[in-house]
Amino acid sequence: MTTTKATARWTGQKVRFEIESESGHKAEIDEPPVFGDDSAMRPTEMLLGALGSCTGLNMVLLLKKFKQPLRSLEVEVEGERDDEWPKAFNKIKLTFHCGWEGKTDKELVERAIDWACNRYCPIHATLSRGVEIEHHRKDSH
Repeated sequence: MTTTKATARWTGQKVRFEIESESGHKAEIDEPPVFGDDSAMRPTEMLLGALGSCTGLNMVLLLKKFKQPLRSLEVEVEGERDDEWPKAFNKIKLTFHCGWEGKTDKELVERAIDWACNRYCPIHATLSRGVEIEHHRKDSH
């Protein structure tokens, strides 16, 4: 079994957190006023962005493998959320905006989208299947 790790550290500023991945990369999150300063992406937006970039990078790789003339790709991810707390996502829609440099094979493009979402993206698989989440506490001294 493979594990992946990220750590979110409170910066001490309202609700702003710095996230560091085990690969050494960083991102930041915040919330709008009154809780935060609206200085970074919200966690819910980051979740949608993770889904869009994960399916998108798989699309790019698959279209290259299928020899399709992709010029540009934008993955728009729109999430519908419950009105009541915890305001969970109840529906997420992905729209692949593709730019081309020539003729495409419609069947191969559709297969690339299907495989990018349903075969190769761990974020999509996690969100669509659900996952067990545990939580624990460790006090530091």
